[in-house]
Amino acid sequence: MKKILLSVLSVVLCLCLVVPIGVTAFAKNEEAPTATETNITLEEYLADAEANGNKVQVVGDTLGKLGDAFESLSSTSFKTVFMKALAKAINVLSNTLINIIGKALGLVIPKTSVINDYAGFNLDDYGNFYSGMSEFLDAPAAGAKWHLGYAQASILPDDFGTTPYTMGGYGLMATTTETFDGLWVRTIVLNDGTGRGNVAFCVLDAIGIANADVRLIRAAVADFAKENNIVSVNVSVTHTHSGIDLQGVWDNTVSNVLNNIFLSNLGLSDIHSGVNRTFLNKIIEQTAKTIKAAYADMEAGTLTLAKKDIADDYLRDRTAPYTFDGNLYRLKFVPDDRSKTPTIVASFSAHPENSGFGHTVISADFVPYIEEVLNKAGYNFIYIQGCIGTITYQRGASNDGIENLTRHEETVRYGHEIGYIILGLTKTEAECKTMNYALGDFLGEAEYGSTEKYSSWYEDWKPVAETTVAPMLNIAHKQYIIEVSNSLMDIVGKTGITDYFFLYDKTNGKYYTVTECGYMELGNSLLVELCPGETYGELLIGGDGLKGFEYKSLREMYGENIIVFDLMNDAIGYIEPDDDFVMAGVQYSESKESFDTDTWCLISWGKNTASKVISEFIDLVDSVK
Repeated sequence: MKKILLSVLSVVLCLCLVVPIGVTAFAKNEEAPTATETNITLEEYLADAEANGNKVQVVGDTLGKLGDAFESLSSTSFKTVFMKALAKAINVLSNTLINIIGKALGLVIPKTSVINDYAGFNLDDYGNFYSGMSEFLDAPAAGAKWHLGYAQASILPDDFGTTPYTMGGYGLMATTTETFDGLWVRTIVLNDGTGRGNVAFCVLDAIGIANADVRLIRAAVADFAKENNIVSVNVSVTHTHSGIDLQGVWDNTVSNVLNNIFLSNLGLSDIHSGVNRTFLNKIIEQTAKTIKAAYADMEAGTLTLAKKDIADDYLRDRTAPYTFDGNLYRLKFVPDDRSKTPTIVASFSAHPENSGFGHTVISADFVPYIEEVLNKAGYNFIYIQGCIGTITYQRGASNDGIENLTRHEETVRYGHEIGYIILGLTKTEAECKTMNYALGDFLGEAEYGSTEKYSSWYEDWKPVAETTVAPMLNIAHKQYIIEVSNSLMDIVGKTGITDYFFLYDKTNGKYYTVTECGYMELGNSLLVELCPGETYGELLIGGDGLKGFEYKSLREMYGENIIVFDLMNDAIGYIEPDDDFVMAGVQYSESKESFDTDTWCLISWGKNTASKVISEFIDLVDSVK
């Protein structure tokens, strides 16, 4: 009872920390409404205003002025070294203060019954984990052949439209009965014909899904998977910021926290998770259904790969040193039976967050509008999130100077334009123009093409090469325990409002959780890290942002053809190199000669997350190579 009474003194502060944060970061958008025009947090508003030149004083602007004092220095390199050192000092102080506040709150906030005992936990007994293939091939087997099946299904709850659901990604407890475009699960099942196993990839229109809930989906197909040699079941998200809350931090947050801290600990109530069980059960049901349907749909065929750098016009990094993979990757599966529908798997790195900014309407953001174009061209479509880090999408090229567009209208145009680009990767400019009109002129070129600011997506188009992917599929997974050293995330875990599986070690007072990594090879064309979080680009590519980090970049270790599928089988937040890790601070931009705010790792398991994730991935690769 004493702990419960002490909790009263801290619960308001606890809510202030937990509620605005959620389990994802908010991007700086290009055109910010005022803080009263939409239900957003102060952090979002300031970040958005900073990106658009609004006269809002933020930390980054203030600290950026410190650079003026060093303009007279003859050595630019000295200035850079000093400013980076200053940023690190600021970040160390910031991290320390935030964790002190978090730990102080943690001392008086009681643990709920959802916290498990670390000492009594056996990872090998933790169910519904798939380890992948027991045998890795070095070359395609004789008679090997790609087989792929596709299915999709709505994940909107049956009572959606009459029962309000809470959006996950923007604002606090914003409920709605409206949707722009629905929410879906899209699934592929594939193999290489060698009998070593079938592999499923399921992608939800959601902001994130906890590993514990991924295991519930696997449990729903366990018998089917065993009967049909499905050795890998992967569940990811598009990361839309305007879907229904699947992470539990936006839905009835205040009442859930109060219930779990007080009533539940007094035995007067059960734990209330913020993850809506009606929504989660619909996801489990529909995802299991699509796995079975995609397996039944499998056809023999060929797989090809094409990629194009789209960073200049369509993607941007919001955090120094702006190191990221700007490629759009297209895997195209064409069945040998040409009467069957071909499938396109596309991956690029971008937070789908624009449609939800300023609209209290459920949306899958740009994804369904890419799909609309590809469906019109006769393809199935699945989008798998890339090495997302702090990458968002920029809409100038697709907006084409058209005035008075809403955020959602901008999103629609962006999705349509990316859809055209995916289809046009290997085509000539003339072929792209013909296709543009043949598919229905989604961007209204006939209407806007004569205006001064309009530019066709295919103008000065350069086609890229397409290569055949050899029929060899290798995949392996590893589950492991990771420390949650971010004290704010400890509080989220203690309150029981999410579905994350938290462990507490009484001997050292630390919290842990279980997550997974994966490694996949598609012929010799693509190597893929299946990562549970949001990976900063320097971990993949290297450069100045990796100085001081324990490991080389993934591409230095494994070659230029390795990519990342992020938010795969978990959503553990941002994965930033340990040396630059900051929950709320700055990074120095040498190119801009100024400080940029970096607040994304408020949503992260902690300072050593990157080294842990990378070391476990290296260990996994070493075990199969």
